[in-house]
Amino acid sequence: MSEKFSRRRLLAKLATVGASLALAGCMATNRATGRSSFTGTYSVEDDIALGRREHPKLVEAFGGEYGDPRLQRYVSRVGQSLALNTEYQEYPYTFTLLNSPIVNAFALPGGFVYVSRGLLALASNEAELAGVLSHELGHVNARHSAERMSASTLAQIGVIAGAIGAAVVGLPSQIVRAGQQIAALSIQSYSRKQEFEADTLGVRYMSKAGYDPEAMVTFLSTLREQSIVEAKTLGLPAGTVDQFNMMSTHPRTVDRVREATDAAAVQRPDDPLIGREQYLAQIDGMAFGDDPKQGIVIGQRFVHPGMRFEFTVPVGFRTRNMPERVVAEDSAGAGIVFDIGAVRGDLDMAGYASREWVPQLELREVSRMTVNGLEAGSGWAQLKSGGRQVVARFVAIRRDSNSAFRLVFVAPAERARAVQDDFQRTTESFRLLSPAEAAAVKPLRLRIAAADPGDRVSGLSGSLPYGAYNDEWFRVMNDMEAGAEPIAGQTLKVVRA
Repeated sequence: MSEKFSRRRLLAKLATVGASLALAGCMATNRATGRSSFTGTYSVEDDIALGRREHPKLVEAFGGEYGDPRLQRYVSRVGQSLALNTEYQEYPYTFTLLNSPIVNAFALPGGFVYVSRGLLALASNEAELAGVLSHELGHVNARHSAERMSASTLAQIGVIAGAIGAAVVGLPSQIVRAGQQIAALSIQSYSRKQEFEADTLGVRYMSKAGYDPEAMVTFLSTLREQSIVEAKTLGLPAGTVDQFNMMSTHPRTVDRVREATDAAAVQRPDDPLIGREQYLAQIDGMAFGDDPKQGIVIGQRFVHPGMRFEFTVPVGFRTRNMPERVVAEDSAGAGIVFDIGAVRGDLDMAGYASREWVPQLELREVSRMTVNGLEAGSGWAQLKSGGRQVVARFVAIRRDSNSAFRLVFVAPAERARAVQDDFQRTTESFRLLSPAEAAAVKPLRLRIAAADPGDRVSGLSGSLPYGAYNDEWFRVMNDMEAGAEPIAGQTLKVVRA
């Protein structure tokens, strides 16, 4: 027997024994699910500590808390009524309404639950809100986050054992770190089993609180419809819908939620609470869409009243406003990225683009120009991205002596000429706003109103920021069938500046 073979056997033995001891010592019966689960070294106290530590970071990343104490209290009141029915009463349950237009909800370990104002705009009644919060409480009480983190730790046992072997044969430690990252990334989304458990527990919690559990199904149907409209705006097939809202991290179907309702085996309340009128009264006046402080997408325009600028993207491009940048894409692989960059050198904009912004690229046809009276510079390069050739054009526009507005236009090489004029028009559309123009940009707000005789969707949807898809968005928000028109006196959600 060679020395090398003996080491291999020793390493394998150490890994097997370590994994066995870890599994034997860290299995626990979950109070909510009744099953044994591997939670590693993560205790309930660790859940709470982790949630408290990450809470401010998450709130900041999603635009902060929505600045309406009344609505914050309402969400918290609904959430606390549900939390009374959970199995882990030692968690310090908190419910936070986030100032984000995205349609999403999620939870941190330890009872920290979040819902976006974008989701509130889509929900139709208090029971649907309760269903969303109950589902997140299901994840918290099933301790799915602890399971995912412990699964990551377990996945790394083999990597750690490999590190010992790597040291023997002299492999670099970067390989080990890369392996750990891959192991962690492999468990980022909830599994179908975990989603089923969260739904089952959620039905239990909301039923005990007196809500109609069917609301969990009706809101999921609305989510599906909203996702289809989102996909249409990008020219994508309906099969890609799950990437556009909370279903991207909560893979669920109506059938599976109905199965979870049956599995919950709880008695449906005799007079279940729906709470449509009280819910609509609470969200009346809530901000809709982007916060002007972060810039607003209005159809094809992006307007930032605080920084006093605007630009327009081509028809067919869907714009997403992110904390650090604005991204617009079409369905055929072309895109626009806008951000603001620091200018450190004493350079004109052409020099900045080629020598400071992207010095690793050899920009072609670097040139100086002006854009609506502002100093600018540009150049282009051909790159390889995702296995295909793309053409990227870089445009820097002077903001002040220390910073520049930056636009990157990207298209597959075979489409570069076809979108060239559109991209040029976007560049030429960039302009500064006067103080009066900036002050005239008002946030959109959700209003609850009764339909007048003769009202049509095409008239009521005009203030929505989705351009050609305003009518479809309006119908989804108001639970209206395709092609349906309002009935006089019908209570509707409308969006107004």
